[in-house]
Amino acid sequence: MAEKILMKNKYVDFVSDEHLLSCIGNLHKSYLKAKNNVTKKNFYSNKVDTIKLTFDSKFNDINEESLIQSEILRQIDKSINNSIGTFHEHILGGIDGFEVGNLSGFDIKAKDNTLFADIKNKHNTMNSNSAESLFQKLKV
Repeated sequence: MAEKILMKNKYVDFVSDEHLLSCIGNLHKSYLKAKNNVTKKNFYSNKVDTIKLTFDSKFNDINEESLIQSEILRQIDKSINNSIGTFHEHILGGIDGFEVGNLSGFDIKAKDNTLFADIKNKHNTMNSNSAESLFQKLKV
């Protein structure tokens, strides 16, 4: 009789190492994509507020090149923050008995429908209005 050998995960105990490494690989691809998509060439096509940039430059005594580079980094960071949220969802969706919501009004859920969750990257991203809206969305 063949015995099933259980191997302990190397990194975390709530998802397989393969799942964790896959999620990290996808996040790394998102970082690379974000850095490649935001360049000075396409900078002005991203609905940049040129009036604000002009005042930022003059009032903060920052040259145009430095200001543009700073704005490019801000755009990359915004894209990365979205990718971090997706990373969290996919990690948690890999827990046995859970799945990712896939645009269904929640981020993850228990497969037996006993838990529905909306995942936030930071503790302060939800005010009382958005909390009420989320409650109503999850209630349905």
